[in-house]
Amino acid sequence: MNKLEKDCTYPPNYLQSIYDSKEQEVDKLCPVKKNNLKFDLKELYKFIYKEPVIIYNGQDFQLTLSMSENNDIESDSTIYEGDIFLSIVKDNIVKDRIYLANNHISFPDYDFLAVGYQHYFISPEGEINTLYLIETEDGICPMFWKHYKIDNQKMKFVLQDMLVNVTDGVQYQIIYPNQFNIISNKPVTKIESKELKSCEDEYDKEEYYSCYIDVYNHYNNRLKQKVNLLNKNNNTIKKSYLKLQQKMASSCLELPPPVSGNRGETDPYLSKVMFCLIQNYKQEITNIEKQLAP
Repeated sequence: MNKLEKDCTYPPNYLQSIYDSKEQEVDKLCPVKKNNLKFDLKELYKFIYKEPVIIYNGQDFQLTLSMSENNDIESDSTIYEGDIFLSIVKDNIVKDRIYLANNHISFPDYDFLAVGYQHYFISPEGEINTLYLIETEDGICPMFWKHYKIDNQKMKFVLQDMLVNVTDGVQYQIIYPNQFNIISNKPVTKIESKELKSCEDEYDKEEYYSCYIDVYNHYNNRLKQKVNLLNKNNNTIKKSYLKLQQKMASSCLELPPPVSGNRGETDPYLSKVMFCLIQNYKQEITNIEKQLAP
């Protein structure tokens, strides 16, 4: 995702020189552009339009591709867009289903000109990767990557990990069942107490604000300091900060993950997870302070 973001962002003055020979040079750098890696789902839409199609027929289950009814059919009967799903089927019953792809996702409620796409790759080993991209006048930006494995005992798609991009240069890496990491190209800054209180007072689990990262980092660092102090004062039993953090992350990551990379889905999810973690950190800090009290 980092390489896609780097190579698929247009350089300055790209639009002014779009008819220049430099256009082809820029397009060649981006693997998503037509010169390198072409995604064309129109033939696939035609293939699965009327009914689900079996793409894997195993001894215990089948994998099928199907599409939603809300599709865009042009006058020449070409299917232009539509959600594609991958399903696990056993004894003619759909056991589980995931959102796999769409060739064209429009944003009617947004003020900016953009279009989204979701593409997929299924490995020979049966692992599934989906990648959600947004294309604007600034280039193509990867927003959301998910990686699944198939549990053929439980007949479930099991989400292994995902990576979420947000517009302020921050990525959220989630590795199930118990790792939540914030990846930022900006240095961690100390949040002032006034700003901390202001951000916490306005915390909305349905919205996402960049100050939530500062609040999260603040309590994360405070917890780490308290654990170190507790271990320093206690020579018999040492508390593992990593295990403690993973235990708290495990409970918060039980929240249903977003289906697609649409910010309308990812923003509330990230906000709820961070809110959950912050509350857990604050409670554990209070517990440790009680243990440290004389």
